Amino acid sequence: MSEKTKLLGNAIRTARMKKGYTQEAFSEMLEITPVHLANIEGSRRNPSVPLLFQMMELLDFSVDALVFAETKEGNVLHLDGLTERQAEALSRLVDAIKE
Repeated sequence: MSEKTKLLGNAIRTARMKKGYTQEAFSEMLEITPVHLANIEGSRRNPSVPLLFQMMELLDFSVDALVFAETKEGNVLHLDGLTERQAEALSRLVDAIKE
């Protein structure tokens, strides 16, 4: 299991619990089995991309907050209002700065 998979599973579990959802209730919202959700949260499985987006919407999370759970809220880039081209340019700029 990769470290990123572990972070993703933990981030989903933490966000679900912050919202006050049980695994059973949240899995019902997602139309998946509680076992499947437990496997995702336990880092034994990765969610499909559509399922991940559905989770983010229900948990009021952004992609970067789920994938980079250790990032503080103040360091999260919010791309609302940007065109796809602008968001991609900003992403490339951030990657270049990191290097």
